[in-house]
Amino acid sequence: MREDYKAAKKLAEEAVRKAEKEGKSPYLPVLDAQGRRSSGQTQLGLQELPLSRIKGNKEISRNNAFANNFMPLMDEGTEFSQKWSDLYDSYRREGIRDAIKVYEYMHDYYVQEGNKRVSVSHYGKTEFIMADVTRILPENDGSPEVKAYYEFIDFYRLTKNYLIVLRTPGSYRLLANLLGQDLEHEWPEELCLDLKSAFFRFSKCMKTQLKITDENTVSNAFLMYLAIFPLPTIMDSSDEVIAANIRRTENDLLVSGALDRVSFMDSAGEEKKTETSFWDIFAPKAKKYTESSPLCVGFVYDEDIETSRWSDSHEAGRLYVESVNGKNVVTKAYVASQHSGVKEAIHHAIHDKCELIFTTAPSMLQETLRAAIQFPQTKLLNCTLGRSVASLQCYQGRLYEASFLMGILAADQLLREGVTGERRIGYLSRYRDSRRSINLNAFAIGVSLIDPECRISLISILPGQSTDFRAKWKEEGVKIYADFEYAVGRQEERPGVYMMGEEKDVHLGTPFYNWGKFYSTIVHSVLLGSWNLQEATNKQRAMNYWFGLSTGVVDIRTKGLPYQTEKLLGFMKKGIINGEFSPFSGEIHARDGRVIQEKTLSKDGDKDTLENMTPAKIITMDWLYENIEGDLEV
Repeated sequence: MREDYKAAKKLAEEAVRKAEKEGKSPYLPVLDAQGRRSSGQTQLGLQELPLSRIKGNKEISRNNAFANNFMPLMDEGTEFSQKWSDLYDSYRREGIRDAIKVYEYMHDYYVQEGNKRVSVSHYGKTEFIMADVTRILPENDGSPEVKAYYEFIDFYRLTKNYLIVLRTPGSYRLLANLLGQDLEHEWPEELCLDLKSAFFRFSKCMKTQLKITDENTVSNAFLMYLAIFPLPTIMDSSDEVIAANIRRTENDLLVSGALDRVSFMDSAGEEKKTETSFWDIFAPKAKKYTESSPLCVGFVYDEDIETSRWSDSHEAGRLYVESVNGKNVVTKAYVASQHSGVKEAIHHAIHDKCELIFTTAPSMLQETLRAAIQFPQTKLLNCTLGRSVASLQCYQGRLYEASFLMGILAADQLLREGVTGERRIGYLSRYRDSRRSINLNAFAIGVSLIDPECRISLISILPGQSTDFRAKWKEEGVKIYADFEYAVGRQEERPGVYMMGEEKDVHLGTPFYNWGKFYSTIVHSVLLGSWNLQEATNKQRAMNYWFGLSTGVVDIRTKGLPYQTEKLLGFMKKGIINGEFSPFSGEIHARDGRVIQEKTLSKDGDKDTLENMTPAKIITMDWLYENIEGDLEV
């Protein structure tokens, strides 16, 4: 009908005016014009695509016939307008009969044949359209976006699910883990069908409850939803229950997967001002804790303190809290393995009336989040970093600052040994965490500042592995090595940097966590009534405490070093504390030849200072520094 074409053309003209006002192209994106490099194509066959995923045209021919919202731009009375009107009349009678032909690139679809069919479907508010799909594989350049996409390729191969769009590396693997699967082995067919059905229902509820349709936002929210409410509960729940859960956890769902909504804090809040007004008498007062009614603080460990460096370091923090606070604070420790699991340990602490609970390992995040949703009056924190959840606070120490100083120490001591030929320093990685490269790179950068020619010999040990790393390093001529990562499992040696000896290795120094400083700071903020989770939640932001050398939460310990080395370490430590530089300041090169960060200067008063890497880039680090040899185990 001509009136429909006229109305559609009006929508196109409005889109053009809006785009021109915003300085954007009024036309559809063209895949071929983007100059993307590919590594081949794959024919996927017929798929029922969400119309919102179709972003533009494959080729530039006749691209000016449509505005960027797929509405027609050609004048009324033209052959084009007549064909569009006839197609729309047919669409109203029997829908779209023939599949369109599209190319998929990095989750987005571009039309090769069938622009008018897409246009009338948009105008008719159809949500899905049949398409014959060809996938263009991007060149694997190692970028986070491409890494995440190739993870999707593995996910798609196992599930044939193209509806869930996650653009952060590790997200599809996390999704698989939440479902008890991996990205290497076949998934049960029934599970794949349930997942598709659950996502469809969840997407529908997100649209009706929060007016959100962006596929990436919805997919990240779905991933967070599954972490709180397992898949079977979705399948057994009505749409009304799912909608209620979405409203209940809205803040967590909306910040999920978004590092730009994470506030990285280096303090725990200040004491509230004493000025009052008339209306303050109606405001809720901070709870007063006394010897007869103390603040009960719970600490949940994943492993026993006798078998884990990590748990032992947090136990020292708990004991510090007890020693520096009066009788208005009591602490209790819970070991997950002694309570049938993390969930039971957290619930035991809540049953014991712990108002503030620290869960001390990243592996506890999911159960901690569930408890935070279930018990909103309990203050819960989880020891992890860069997690965008709004209902609980996360915390970690900037151990990389101390690791950097250990690199300086190791290189300085090796040079003093007068080693001839190639100089090498060993580094033992024990972490299972995906962010283990942060401390390693900081250590390697510290080494390079003192000795640019020195190489780092990296050995990774996964849980349960037994490796004679000392023998391997002796063959390479390594005299100094670092073994200071906090890992689960018994380690006989204390963490630190060592000089190899004939009978016994000499401990030179160590970076360490002083968790007591952090825990006492948080406890103090609760005692003062300055706990600020609600403020951040109202702003739909996640809060991550990330304390470093300047707070004393991380530090170094050395003994018996030459006074020149002590002065050097003191000078570098003071510079970090004063914010004059960081391990990731200035120009940085990866071992694959990439320049990770250019040398850039920023104004600090009257002087130029090297720019520091942002917290988000540090957290998502996926490279190894140029002097590192060896690989981190997956």
